[in-house]
Amino acid sequence: MWVFLFGFLSLARSQGVAVSAELSLEKDQLLPDEKMRLKLSIQNRSGQDLLLGTESNWLTFTVLGEKSTEAPPLGTDQEYMDGETIVPSGKSASREFNLTPHFDFRQPGRYAVKATIKIPQWHQEVAVPPAPFTIVKGIRLNLPDIDMPVGVPFLQGRDGQPPEIRRYFLEKSEAPAGAQLYVRLTDATGSRTERLVPIGSFLSYSQPDVKLDMYNDLHVLHQTGARVSTYCVIDTLGQILERQTYQYTDRRPALLADGKGGVIVSGGARVVSASDLPPPQETSSTPPANPDFPGGKPGMKQDK
Repeated sequence: MWVFLFGFLSLARSQGVAVSAELSLEKDQLLPDEKMRLKLSIQNRSGQDLLLGTESNWLTFTVLGEKSTEAPPLGTDQEYMDGETIVPSGKSASREFNLTPHFDFRQPGRYAVKATIKIPQWHQEVAVPPAPFTIVKGIRLNLPDIDMPVGVPFLQGRDGQPPEIRRYFLEKSEAPAGAQLYVRLTDATGSRTERLVPIGSFLSYSQPDVKLDMYNDLHVLHQTGARVSTYCVIDTLGQILERQTYQYTDRRPALLADGKGGVIVSGGARVVSASDLPPPQETSSTPPANPDFPGGKPGMKQDK
């Protein structure tokens, strides 16, 4: 998804080429296996339209670890763009990438990601300045209520076979902006991460309330403020099905089994929020599609 920008970007320029680019990270501190939201912005001041993507390897990334050692690639698929893209002269374009599935940077430490853009029409390259980031080890929370293997229900293509087995773990990370809470979904052994799901800010001195329902969905109620909690439901595929906000009243909110295999929030008062899932304007009971779901495919859009 390329987003075309019409404003001027103050970027580091490659000498002799009137095309410049920069990398920026939504977060510069990540947990192992956390999705990296990396944005590449390209500005064209060449006086000619810039044609990219005519060669399969026009864009390459490199991740450098300690002592400038390269993080090894995962697998062989290192093509990040399909098709051609034109960046008109005097304009800029940007796109987000997720390098987590492509490189092994799971060990805690300091890293930097850099990129090279090939411009075949001029037989030149643009070296993009590196963007630094840090991988930190999450702190796993001791929650006996969910310390058990669970099966993935209704998984297509597994008729007549035993269900895939997963495990849920909750982890927190400490950052200058405050602690963050995550759900780590692993295989049956707990050694291979299937999905790492960030579920929001977290008061690190509090203890999340967690329960499993009859479908093996994980319900999490965690404190995000002095009198505010966030409620999330995550399924065995790592999708966030529900997200709601609750305030304390005369009773603090808590998770309770409803006696029918489900889980409800008891106590407190729900507050409608723009971060709700399904969104507040949604009237359907069907959860909206999650853009981070592995089977999803982002669309194209252009800034107005």
